[in-house]
Amino acid sequence: MILLYLLFGILIAIVGALPLGAVNLAVINTSIKESIRNASYIALAAGIGEVVLALFALHCSMELSDFFLANQWIQIVFIFLFFSIGLYFLIFKTKTNTKNNTRKIKISSSKFLTGFSLSILNPPVIIYWILAISLVDKYIFDLTSQNPLTSLFLFFFGIYLGKIGTLYFYGRWGNKMAQKSEDSKNKLSKIIGIVLVTLSIFQGINFLVG
Repeated sequence: MILLYLLFGILIAIVGALPLGAVNLAVINTSIKESIRNASYIALAAGIGEVVLALFALHCSMELSDFFLANQWIQIVFIFLFFSIGLYFLIFKTKTNTKNNTRKIKISSSKFLTGFSLSILNPPVIIYWILAISLVDKYIFDLTSQNPLTSLFLFFFGIYLGKIGTLYFYGRWGNKMAQKSEDSKNKLSKIIGIVLVTLSIFQGINFLVG
């Protein structure tokens, strides 16, 4: 029975990590431009960020829900941010790839810090964990801060494994793309751009309707 906490932690984390988001794109982009090893640093840190968000959702679900309802400007900022990044991948990134520019941009910031920041500064993920934990607690098994430490540890360890496992999959995919032609990389940039723009438009409509 106690292993259900681990299994559901992994499953819920995978479901939440599958849609393309800022962390996924950072892992893909790093594995293409640099290496799968550098991308793994982002994934490992993002896993920690995911656990932190899930912990917040477990302990402060009602307070967090009220916070985001009272501060809807946060959602607007992320909608515009995703839309801008999507346009960059659709327009500027494609043009840059078509040029034979061998100059490399040095990234001074830590990959670990990048992964953790992109993961934790993500309001939609907090909302996802609030909903996920509430549904699990209501329909599957008891999941509150009053649970035994062993079950909580297994649940959050499962979240960590599910997150980094999914990101590793994206990193391997990006690494394979790096070994293909430049045209394939341009197509990948277009796909990423279309996904981000579509997500931002969808979130914008959802925000206005809601």
